[in-house]
Amino acid sequence: MKNFTSPAWRIMLATITGILLASQSDAQTLTRKDADEIRVLARERVKGLNDLLNAIANEDLSNYERRYLMMNSYMPSNDQIFVNDGVIVEDDVDPKHKASAPGLDTPIEKYLSNFDLFYTKTETNTIEFTNLVVSDVKVDKYPFVKVFYTQHFKGKSNKDNTPYQPIARVAELRADKSGNDWIVYLTRLAFNSSDAARAVPVSPKPSATYDSLSRKKEPVVSQASDRKPVAKPEDAKEGERVFQELNKPNQAEIQNARKWGAIKLGVGVAALAFGAVTYSMLNKDYKDYKKRIDNPEGLTSYAKPGIYVSVGAMAVGLGVSLTSIFDFKRAKQ
Repeated sequence: MKNFTSPAWRIMLATITGILLASQSDAQTLTRKDADEIRVLARERVKGLNDLLNAIANEDLSNYERRYLMMNSYMPSNDQIFVNDGVIVEDDVDPKHKASAPGLDTPIEKYLSNFDLFYTKTETNTIEFTNLVVSDVKVDKYPFVKVFYTQHFKGKSNKDNTPYQPIARVAELRADKSGNDWIVYLTRLAFNSSDAARAVPVSPKPSATYDSLSRKKEPVVSQASDRKPVAKPEDAKEGERVFQELNKPNQAEIQNARKWGAIKLGVGVAALAFGAVTYSMLNKDYKDYKKRIDNPEGLTSYAKPGIYVSVGAMAVGLGVSLTSIFDFKRAKQ
């Protein structure tokens, strides 16, 4: 029989107790409101990834514009959605890759470049994420959450014109507190599996360039070195094409106005729907909260900042929807 009063066992018991208390302390610092805000922001980040891929696959963008979007997605900028340039992605650009396998881990810069190179460009959006499910927020070294979704690449690979199949993916995200607000960034993209669902995310290691920009607290877009490439002959031809397009008869302007009117209307309706759904979820939680508490606080106090997110989304949706009216009017002129 082991002697549980020996010094060695006392040290081990004290160590285990300390770890448990520390973990409980970390968990207690994350309130329900914090968790709700993190989950809402995580869902929006994954939708932002969907928008990024559609933008890269849009044939109307120039090569420079696509490179600009890709770089700003993982470097310090107002458009950043990945935590840094060290993020690793399980490659799904090849239609043959449908599940986790050795050798698929790809740095985010290369992954986006491969996607730009091999995914067929179109005028309309061909990428859609559906069945988004956001996990509970957990705390390890930092709060993290996972978003499970079904990815639909409706375009084709230009390698061999092979169509893609819907695949199950999981996005891992970490949350950091900045003042009174939470900031959520993607840390990994992978094929969904039992191992991926259970795994604790590892914070990607950034490059020296990323660290330098972060310390300066300046976004990539404001760096003096971030200038457009020197014009090449092909760039000159592209400029001539754009000039000719701009000087086409008014029919082109009419079509463009209709196109942007439809895009703005779609974005506005989506924002309104998101705001309404978020508000409904918060209101439902608040009703449940009132039943359990004798002197409950008001809805605005209880549900902030989530309620501000929902109201803000509805306001933005309404504004964008209204601006689409002007585009449609211009198309009729």
